[in-house]
Amino acid sequence: MLKISAIRGSLLILLLVGPLLEALGQRASIPLNEEVYHLIDRFEVLSGRNSPTFHSAVKPYRRDQVVPFLQGLDQNQFSYVDDFNYAYLLNDSWEAVAEDSLWGNSQKAIWNTFYKKKSDFLMVNEPRFDVHLNPVLYFAGGNERPGLVGESGTTQRTLFQNTRGLEVRGQIGGKVGFYSFIGTTQAVFPGYVHDRTEQYRGLPGEGTIKNFKENGYDFFTSKGYFTFNLLPEINVRAGYDKIKIGEGERSMILSDHANNFLFTELNTQVWKLQYTNIWAKMMAFPAQFHDYVSDTKAYSKWFAFHRLGLNIGKKANIGVFETVVYGGLDSAGHAFPMPLDFLNPIIFLRGAELEVGSYDGKMQLGFDWKWNFWPGLQWYGQFVLDEFHLELYKQRNGWWGQKYAGQTGFKYFNVVGLDNLDLQVETNFARPYTYNHRTAWSGMTHFGQSLAHPLGSNFYELLGVLRFQPIPRLSFSSKAQYALYGQDFIGEDGDETNFGSDPMKSYETRERDTGNFIGQGNTTRQIMLDVLASYQLKHNLFLDGRLWLRKLMPIMTESYTDMAFVVSMRWNIGYRRDFY
Repeated sequence: MLKISAIRGSLLILLLVGPLLEALGQRASIPLNEEVYHLIDRFEVLSGRNSPTFHSAVKPYRRDQVVPFLQGLDQNQFSYVDDFNYAYLLNDSWEAVAEDSLWGNSQKAIWNTFYKKKSDFLMVNEPRFDVHLNPVLYFAGGNERPGLVGESGTTQRTLFQNTRGLEVRGQIGGKVGFYSFIGTTQAVFPGYVHDRTEQYRGLPGEGTIKNFKENGYDFFTSKGYFTFNLLPEINVRAGYDKIKIGEGERSMILSDHANNFLFTELNTQVWKLQYTNIWAKMMAFPAQFHDYVSDTKAYSKWFAFHRLGLNIGKKANIGVFETVVYGGLDSAGHAFPMPLDFLNPIIFLRGAELEVGSYDGKMQLGFDWKWNFWPGLQWYGQFVLDEFHLELYKQRNGWWGQKYAGQTGFKYFNVVGLDNLDLQVETNFARPYTYNHRTAWSGMTHFGQSLAHPLGSNFYELLGVLRFQPIPRLSFSSKAQYALYGQDFIGEDGDETNFGSDPMKSYETRERDTGNFIGQGNTTRQIMLDVLASYQLKHNLFLDGRLWLRKLMPIMTESYTDMAFVVSMRWNIGYRRDFY
């Protein structure tokens, strides 16, 4: 039903505004994939200036914006590995390059039908219509060792993933771009992923799941959207997908951690400004909110987002944003409809909420920034404000309502002059209850997962990411995390506590009004190391090897360490790397 509603919503929007479309070429976005987006990010930061064609804080990027940016770079400053990556990106989006370009051409087409272009299994390219079709495969297998210290660790298990799917993108009449992906997966994930899925009744990044064998899951993934221009400066994208806001490894505003959702995205880009509007339907499940509800039906809740980004000079960008999440049940047990007031693209959302006559929406304000202060060096960050009272803050009494979160980080490309050695260091934090709300229906969640940071609230985190590409087809990446967070537990009265880490709980069930601090509850320290080696055999055909180590140190139970090794082969799909 969710997929059908997504298609209906997109078609309705297209029919309503179709007569107004500008006759401009439209291309689908580049799917969110950390490997690909790292390459684009690398080229922008090494250039020492902001991209003139897109604002990097709003992802995904459109192909017809990325290609002009790449073609405007000075290729004389590239390493030979950068030359390979540059060609990879242009070959992958060859349809957005000038018509007389030879980018994407394949020297070994199969039966003069398949792989005429390096990135397309099958394609049709006509002046007013093109379509690109690619099969998607992901096969992985490995082994996870049980807890090495203590008895609380996961049991030994065989890990695997089997994904089969199909990806289609294209454009019609030079006016409308489209994208669609469908896939089915059976998998057994590492123990910490399985435990989290059982706890929140939702698999990170996915929607409805079924049990598969003893410890596995079976799930169907789909996404699709249309994109078109209302004016040269105003682009619309509508459908079912993910959106990420920010420059960091994490996002404290809106991340790609949760499932796809039904949305309409409006991007207006004029002068040095980009104004982004997102209206989305999120899904809520009463059982996931720990509320007593007799059924397990999915209910709708609503998300609205405004961000105004400004390029300051050629090196810096700052954005200010506001969000609201609104939902609940009426007296008849029906989910609240989306207030039409929220559809106004330029209204202050708190004002719209007051016009509705309700305080049931969760409001957040904040800002984000980046500064490419030297070629190869970037400073970035985010700050999210949910609630703050200066007088109470001065009392330093840990009042529960001081709710805010933040991020800051640095990226350093070509570390100490070594080509294609890249380092990123990032810190994140969130006060207890930052993403909770008075009713659990309007918390910052979707399909049982946090819409922002995967740890929810009530945590500190230090992240390091080191990437190295010694030769064109071989790359290594290592992620290291130290996190301190507070977990809930079963109290002496037999009820589950609420110390402000789980955004699906109402803050009205909090444990105390004062004396709150980050890490309260079952204070847990977590160390993770995740190493990935990847070799590209052919365009978008990869062989991977992954080793990860995780040590969990809660104060209320025994510490333990888990580790696993996984090898995989994937075709036309990004690597799945659950890391939280």
